[in-house]
Amino acid sequence: MASSWSITINQHDGVISFTPDVPDAKPNQPLGVNSADNVTWNNRTNIEIELKSIDPKDVFLCDRIPPGNVSNPIFNVQGTVKYSRVLQGAPVGPDAWIVVVSGLSSSSVRA
Repeated sequence: MASSWSITINQHDGVISFTPDVPDAKPNQPLGVNSADNVTWNNRTNIEIELKSIDPKDVFLCDRIPPGNVSNPIFNVQGTVKYSRVLQGAPVGPDAWIVVVSGLSSSSVRA
């Protein structure tokens, strides 16, 4: 049976971070999930967030996420995906990313 996971998107001093909603998670820590698990992103910033896959390229993650909202549709993991946010219109700061990993038994991967 597939599990469901959430990743919180925060902004501090213009820097965006992605934090898995698991105990003791650190910002930008990879989230470990199994293939066919579901992932959503919770945008707790005051800007619209658009996500893009980096590796592999052109994997659809979700629609743009308005401030204060949860991503839609739910992302069903089929394999490892490295992603980041699209920088257009975002505050100045380094790009943040995490790796969604399939096939692991643990819920998070230490960075």
